[in-house]
Amino acid sequence: MNRFDATDRQLLHLLREDGRASHAKLAKDVGLSAPAVGERIRKLEQAGVILGYEANLAPSELDLPICAFVALAPSPGTNVADLVERLESLRNVEELHSTAGTYSYLIKVRAQGPTDLDGFLDRLMMMPGIERTETTMVLRTHMERPVPLPFDAT
Repeated sequence: MNRFDATDRQLLHLLREDGRASHAKLAKDVGLSAPAVGERIRKLEQAGVILGYEANLAPSELDLPICAFVALAPSPGTNVADLVERLESLRNVEELHSTAGTYSYLIKVRAQGPTDLDGFLDRLMMMPGIERTETTMVLRTHMERPVPLPFDAT
């Protein structure tokens, strides 16, 4: 990965672990001045490497303990841009991916309980442009992690 020097790689690793770390703390960790760290971070943001900063929330603590994956096949002739826009507008949708295979989309959904999930699936099937879905409800999540850095050794 020649795109990033050792300091950029270290900064990305540190920010992935703690996106709220101050420039002063990061500067101490990488051996640069705070303004130099700020400039590097600004360049990484402008290059689209750092997309933003967010809090990692516990769905179960927000009364959203149900996680499900919904595979979706659009109806033939569906305007997929419109369908994607409608799917993105649904509050239960956490992630939406275009996929190859039997189904064209994979949706990660959060719900308050089985009844909430069932209602979501009913609303989904009433949307125009959806031919069929297949839902898999998660029983337990053993691991979730942030995006892996391709230059991390472990």
